[in-house]
Amino acid sequence: AALELVNRRVSYQVEVCTRESSEFYTRHHDAQKDRAVVRAEIEVLRNERLAYEQEARFEAHCRALEARVVVLETHTRRLEWQRQAADS
Repeated sequence: AALELVNRRVSYQVEVCTRESSEFYTRHHDAQKDRAVVRAEIEVLRNERLAYEQEARFEAHCRALEARVVVLETHTRRLEWQRQAADS
């Protein structure tokens, strides 16, 4: 009877350990999948950030070019005005 009781206790402990191990590996696997999803989302956001930064650089370059055009147009008008004044 005592041996049977010990066998039952050991069997119960084996069941508990087996169940806990299975639950642990399931949670571990789920965590790995979650990490993979998060890494993929981070990569998407990183690529979007790089695209936005590049777009911002292009816009800044365009504004600089537009400002340069205004300066050149102003300079051209001034030269034209000086030429007209010299012709008079």
